[in-house]
Amino acid sequence: MSPHYAADGDPFQKLVLAIAFLAVSGSTLIAHDNPAIGYELSIYTTTPELVWAGLLIALSVSLAVVFVPFSETNHDRSSRSLAVVLGGLAFAVFVGMPIIRGYRFYGHYDALTHLGWARGIREGTFLPFDLFYPGIHTVTVFISSMIGISLSRSMLFVVFLAVLLFCLFVPLCVLTIIPDDRAAAIAAFSAFLLLPITTISMYLSAHAMSQAVLFSPVLLFLFTKYLGTDRSGSILSTVGVALALSSVAVVLYHPQLAAHLTVALLAICAVQYFARRTVSGSRAIEQTPIYGQTLFLIAVFLVWSSNHGFFAGTMEYFLGSAVEFLFREGGAVGDTVGSQGASLAAIGGSLTEIFLKLFLSQLVFSLLAGGLVLSAVLSRKSQWFKRLPLETSYFAVALFALGPVFFAYVFAAGSKMYFRVFGLMMVFVSVLGSIAIYRIVMRSWLSRSRFGHSLLAVGFALLLVISLIAVFPSPYTYNASPHVSEQHFNGYQSAFDSQNEEIMFVGLRSGPNRIHDAIHGNEERMRLYQDLSDEAIENGVQSQYDDDDRYLALTQADYKREVDAYRGLRYTETELDSVGSERGVHRVQSNGEFELYYIPGETEPGAA
Repeated sequence: MSPHYAADGDPFQKLVLAIAFLAVSGSTLIAHDNPAIGYELSIYTTTPELVWAGLLIALSVSLAVVFVPFSETNHDRSSRSLAVVLGGLAFAVFVGMPIIRGYRFYGHYDALTHLGWARGIREGTFLPFDLFYPGIHTVTVFISSMIGISLSRSMLFVVFLAVLLFCLFVPLCVLTIIPDDRAAAIAAFSAFLLLPITTISMYLSAHAMSQAVLFSPVLLFLFTKYLGTDRSGSILSTVGVALALSSVAVVLYHPQLAAHLTVALLAICAVQYFARRTVSGSRAIEQTPIYGQTLFLIAVFLVWSSNHGFFAGTMEYFLGSAVEFLFREGGAVGDTVGSQGASLAAIGGSLTEIFLKLFLSQLVFSLLAGGLVLSAVLSRKSQWFKRLPLETSYFAVALFALGPVFFAYVFAAGSKMYFRVFGLMMVFVSVLGSIAIYRIVMRSWLSRSRFGHSLLAVGFALLLVISLIAVFPSPYTYNASPHVSEQHFNGYQSAFDSQNEEIMFVGLRSGPNRIHDAIHGNEERMRLYQDLSDEAIENGVQSQYDDDDRYLALTQADYKREVDAYRGLRYTETELDSVGSERGVHRVQSNGEFELYYIPGETEPGAA
């Protein structure tokens, strides 16, 4: 491509970019003008189609300008930078859709408990240091106080900001390793894939480990910068102090992540140590070792964890899991996979289908990262990988060091925490995969081919669609949105305020425990309320509780989840509708999305 052609095409690129920015603005306004008016089972189907069309146009233009073609002219570099900003803006609108569309809250289970803990900190019920991981809660309270918004909305911003940090510092990390804006552009779109978010123990909602993992690229970026600091005063340098502070932040966000990162950093320390002493002329000699920073992270982790019983609880958990694994038939993962496979088959799905929907992008980038490492080892004289940055080896070793941690959780009974380790591994894979793509593009025929660059843009487009369509839970992945509507909150609030304290609540699946945490700010999780058994509604709820009175709470979210997302696997629509007409069961509260039933413990006179 000649410079003359690039210059001629530049005004057209600017015009297309301007139109794409208008498309993003239009999508945002349309989304804002169509707020959620009740529980939404899927944010994808309830958001107007014009919103997605605008974002799709913006991402398509962004990919086209960034990757087709690569040019060395200043005009093209300027357009490429603007296109990356465009892609980032479209991505931010996508991730911030719950905020833009006025969701009261987004997140069930742990997210509701985290909201309650933030409420407890704001109301002074307990101190932040009473929690094992007070990071997201204190930030939530800070944002709420500074902007003057509700805690539930503030926590949505905490999640949003964590995603933005991830998407900013992954490309910055790659740019530090490979000082080329084209590498940073590739890394930006790699970050947009959100590989750590799997909706299995890693969520795009308030979840301490998820936000901690999304924060970890900040530490990795500072680590790469730290390697190039002056060794004489590295620890007290600006980068050194920032790295130390980020280590403290990681511990406060989630000490478990700090433990995982410690394993990765110790592996890097080992590589640095042996490379400096055994490899003649190693580039590691020119870099600042991270021994002191790693020791600092370990010290902060030990001091913080020692006050919260982390070691005793962890050792007890793993020893108990090991005993259970050795002396029982089958394995924790095998049992879980078998159970999930049977459930999926019952509603017309399969494990292969759900794997491809959730993990195809992770698989592609894992193969790219593995290919980069393998080729660097087997083809040291290859021009493709000549002068491969030493940081690549550090990240690869860190990734392999996390493998045993991953499998330790795999064999733990009843645990899905291995997906937390998997999420952290995907941070390293995002960086290594980006470097692999850059090396392939720049050291092959793709660097000289318009078709090759177009192929790269199309490949990223497909991966973006595959990834982003699954980061919000929806029936597409046989799940339900964790949207918590205004009516849902208000219904439970009224029920708790007017309840007879001697009468127990029951509900579907998790029951009202988590929403009680969110509303009352319990320091200890509420575990008193019960779930309905699988047979309770089918056989009649009144007959299930002939000893004591009960309140039964049913929400629109329950209906949509059971009937549409789970396709009547446990409860059918007819069975749920039958609760209100069952003799001896009285509806005492309803607001359209929340219904509260009173179930007497003894059969009333004249009742069947």
